[in-house]
Amino acid sequence: MNTRRLTYRVKRLLCALMGPRMVYGYADPHGVFLPCTRVSSSAVFFSEERLRVQDNVFIGHFSVLDASFGLTIEEGCQIGFFNGIFTHSSHDAIRLYGRGFMEVEDKLAYHTGAVHIGAYSFLGAHVTVLPGTRIGRGCVIAAYSLVKGDFPDGAVIAGNPAKIVGWTAKSDAAWLEKHPELKASYYLNAGGRD
Repeated sequence: MNTRRLTYRVKRLLCALMGPRMVYGYADPHGVFLPCTRVSSSAVFFSEERLRVQDNVFIGHFSVLDASFGLTIEEGCQIGFFNGIFTHSSHDAIRLYGRGFMEVEDKLAYHTGAVHIGAYSFLGAHVTVLPGTRIGRGCVIAAYSLVKGDFPDGAVIAGNPAKIVGWTAKSDAAWLEKHPELKASYYLNAGGRD
């Protein structure tokens, strides 16, 4: 285990003992250090070796990130508090197999799929993302949404089940009109459109 990864794990352990804290700088299992990524000491990762995360990401308190079947979080994403991002689910298989569930290796009705969250997307508190979901760049997902499926860049997503309820371009345009100094950064980083 490299030094940065070990240091990161020690920082998370110390923070966990003191209660939830944000840990600045993330060292992934592949030896990549992301200095501007912040991860809560209370966040839980499954199959972290299958997690691909870029820099400037925020992962809030008490979030669960399941990367068992592949999880990609692009640059600048903010994952709010109490979020669940899942790449597998046994919600059908458990009923079909009952007590024999643990004995069957290749289960039918065991849902799996990679999850991809596009750059500069924001997930509000208590969002659940289900297996096989693809969230585009610059999306906003409302708190308490249950998200499954493919969503295009710039979508505002809300509900249970979640659906597109608007577009970020409208609110972004108002901000850019009031603050034109933000346009260069917006178009370069967040992928805004003219």
